[in-house]
Amino acid sequence: MKLKSRLFYGYILSLILYAALVLIPRPSPAVLQQYRITAGHLRLLDITIIVVLAAIWFAGFYGYSKFRDYAQMIRDTKDGRPVDLLAKGLLLLVLWLPVSSIISSALNDLALKRPGWVQPTTIINHYVGMLLPLAAYLFISLGARRLTRLAKHRPSFLATNLLSILLIYIGVIYLRLVATTANRDIVYQMSIWLVFLTIVAPYVYMWSIGILAAYELFLYSQKSPGFVYRKSWRLLAFGFGWLIITSVAFQYLTTLTARLQHLSLYALLLIVYALLAVLSVGFILIALGTRKLQKIEEV
Repeated sequence: MKLKSRLFYGYILSLILYAALVLIPRPSPAVLQQYRITAGHLRLLDITIIVVLAAIWFAGFYGYSKFRDYAQMIRDTKDGRPVDLLAKGLLLLVLWLPVSSIISSALNDLALKRPGWVQPTTIINHYVGMLLPLAAYLFISLGARRLTRLAKHRPSFLATNLLSILLIYIGVIYLRLVATTANRDIVYQMSIWLVFLTIVAPYVYMWSIGILAAYELFLYSQKSPGFVYRKSWRLLAFGFGWLIITSVAFQYLTTLTARLQHLSLYALLLIVYALLAVLSVGFILIALGTRKLQKIEEV
């Protein structure tokens, strides 16, 4: 698996910057005392997290690289503009992984050194983690909508209503989890209504347009000519849908952070590794689907 030079350099630079932000600052005495581990032991755990993230970021960059190459191959066709919008959305999703990790590490280190900065750094972390994927799914939604228009195949009345019901329940559950989050003021550092209006509502909106976009891509695959072409677009639809489902899981878990503090450090790491591995599946599905599409165009 290869990445184009600019993507590869961006990937390496992001990884080095994140590793430096994690490994250079001295470990927090509070963290060492809470989990009863030594500084050396914590550093080993930090390295394992960096290795896992390196693999997952690579999956994201690789998936985008393949999709971008396909978008460039068909840019002069009627599908070219919608696919280009999907590529831009995917790029933002891929960048969200390292950008949010790097900014979060830098802000957390700043908050440890300057306790008075805990509130603004916490708030910034929440918005950074939300704004990039929100913008990404706006592009993906636009691209998916244009593709279904080209195929003249819109979601049915029944499917639209079932998706609406699903999203209502996802939103209500998320709202309930946020409202009942233990130590909510510490987790969000904002009033409950500000959390509802500027965090909960945008996330639910993002999930709504994301799930609908994945479904529209699936519909587009049904109208695509040829079995291999349909299968490729189906993989892409499942990949984008998988990323949205993972986003829901991440946000649900955020509301349970205080309740999970009684778990051992290894149990917490296992949960984090599992979610990150699940996230990478979405990018792998996108890469697999795009490779098949490239082979068709090259014939």
